[in-house]
Amino acid sequence: MSNYKHGMSHTRVFKIWLGMIDRCRNDRTGNYGQRGIRVCPQWLDSFENFYSDMGEPPTTRHSIDRKNVNGDYEPDNCRWATRTLQARNTRRNTVLEFHGEKRLIVEWSEETGIKPSTICVRLYNLGWSIEKTLSTPVQQRFRDEKPWKMMGLSRSTYYRRKNEGVLA
Repeated sequence: MSNYKHGMSHTRVFKIWLGMIDRCRNDRTGNYGQRGIRVCPQWLDSFENFYSDMGEPPTTRHSIDRKNVNGDYEPDNCRWATRTLQARNTRRNTVLEFHGEKRLIVEWSEETGIKPSTICVRLYNLGWSIEKTLSTPVQQRFRDEKPWKMMGLSRSTYYRRKNEGVLA
């Protein structure tokens, strides 16, 4: 690394640059250097080159993100991104194809109104197809429709009587 004569060693963007290098060189999680993720030589050797390519993050809510999560930290593969965008750009996410479109579970949730947890339960616990999972509306249950309320009983009394066989 070159001498720090840029006057930015106490700035947020400089700390982001240092963190990027540290993640790749001293990978404690197995998510960067151990996977072969590297910082390109022009950035590794010079904060000024990094700053020239990336500039300032647009807001304090933005941090560095790799577009291709398996690619290196380099100008064509990096951007400033919010936590939301970064959370949608990880290896953990599941992409589903439905009607010829590929989207993350969270994106299908936003479009269909079906909670991500419901989508996962339908797919993985119930074994539903993607078609059935995303096209079957969720049944809305309202507080007043609970069987014990409709019978004027407490929940515990309802289940006790049901277990005793008093209720069908």
